[in-house]
Amino acid sequence: MVMAQMLGFERRREKAIRRARAVLGVMPLLLAVLAGAVSASQNSKDDWQAEAGSAALKVCLRMEDGSAFVGVSNVRMIPREGRELTGAPSEADGELIFASVLPGTYTVEASAPGFLVVRRKAQIESGNRHQTLFLIMKPSSQPASSLEAPVPAAAPATRSNPNQALWIRPGIDEAVPNVEAGVECPLSRVVSGAGRQIKELVENLQKFDATERLEHLAWDKRGPGGRPEVRTFDYVVIIKVSARGVFQLEEYRNGSVDPTRFPDQIATLGLPGMAFAFHPALVSQFDLSCEGLGQWDGHAAWQVHFAQRPDRPNTLSGYVINHQSHPIPLKGRVWIDAGTLQIRHLETELMSPIRELDLTQERIAIDYGLVQFRTHTEQLWLPIAAEIYWEVHGRHIYRRHSFSNFKVFEVESVQQIQARESYCFTNRSDHEIAGILAVSPAAGTSAPPASIQFGIPPGASVCKLVGSGKDVDIPIDEVGSATFRHNGPADSIKADANLVKESTLDLVPESDIAELKP
Repeated sequence: MVMAQMLGFERRREKAIRRARAVLGVMPLLLAVLAGAVSASQNSKDDWQAEAGSAALKVCLRMEDGSAFVGVSNVRMIPREGRELTGAPSEADGELIFASVLPGTYTVEASAPGFLVVRRKAQIESGNRHQTLFLIMKPSSQPASSLEAPVPAAAPATRSNPNQALWIRPGIDEAVPNVEAGVECPLSRVVSGAGRQIKELVENLQKFDATERLEHLAWDKRGPGGRPEVRTFDYVVIIKVSARGVFQLEEYRNGSVDPTRFPDQIATLGLPGMAFAFHPALVSQFDLSCEGLGQWDGHAAWQVHFAQRPDRPNTLSGYVINHQSHPIPLKGRVWIDAGTLQIRHLETELMSPIRELDLTQERIAIDYGLVQFRTHTEQLWLPIAAEIYWEVHGRHIYRRHSFSNFKVFEVESVQQIQARESYCFTNRSDHEIAGILAVSPAAGTSAPPASIQFGIPPGASVCKLVGSGKDVDIPIDEVGSATFRHNGPADSIKADANLVKESTLDLVPESDIAELKP
């Protein structure tokens, strides 16, 4: 029993540590410190090798909010006398191990582009074989004359200068924002780091829900005028990853994929997937060049230019007209945070006009930020606002999308394909739990209620599909509330309602199943 509990703790700890690497905020500070403390004990036989009479020092780089520093850095360990010591990266982000360090006083120095140099004294004592030093990386302030940050995306009505409008700004290749002089850009490390963040997001986030506000403005030669048309949607995104690693987005607005819900019959799809251009599976489709270390929204960020390669397939962007697909090659610029390697801002435009569509311009600007989910404690990087501008058929169309009230849902990976619309339950205990799922239809619908009884093995997940003829035989659009009564203790069951329509799911623990009827 004790061994099973310990193994379960180790699995949960490892999953928490992996998630903490991709997450920022106060909670990750606690997770990062816990991870460092546990790793110091666990790795004593692996990467903390120290010869007799010496010690091993682990240097942990952290951002000011406590999250791991994953940017490009140089860490030096300098003794009072003798040669500088060399450290080796550990498996954890932002950590280096200096092995076989003799007792004495050392200076540990950490430097990174866009951040102040940090120096700390480290006293290595005999008898203390494993020591840890945490260094906080603080952003450096650049003179306003040396760096000129681009203007973040904003709606036309809120701009103080109309020349800052998306449709009037210089093109991607017409004006390059200023970068810091004399700073070399390690392109491969920056791109691979950003790709790893995108990959982890795709793997960890299967579905999220948000409130989307859409502002739409269209005009002809007379120029923009009048008030934008505004629509609000319950916006659901499902990210699917196949066994071959291919991923796709499914988007629902108010439970529908109908493009007529959009103004001018033009649907805006795929905005959350634009950053997937830097996913390891797609990045080879683009020519990349690093312009240097710039800024975005007051944060040091690497500016990377990208353009669709003509010899590679174009899977990032396109239009579907009369059921016919038209891939659209793009070029653009992305700002990658120098400390977290998260994408902060991305802009794209057409490589050239698309004559067969009479599309002369398309510009997209997307702002990314930390999203605090109402249903979870962690924070993730997702699009929070986007601008789109088209010149098509002689008309001008501007849109602004903004997202708020995020919710995140998780489904076990083994159930991803079959659990598209379902209720899923995970047994966190070490014994089987039995329960009864009762689902009630929404008010005003004609569907009868549904109830099913089943067991969940220890440590396993069970999903019950929803829909006509499925486990829960109620049409998806008519599902109301659900209750799962089970005989396990409180917090032994994790539940997810994986539905395109918002619903409630209540858990009632320690129920006497024998007294209930399915």
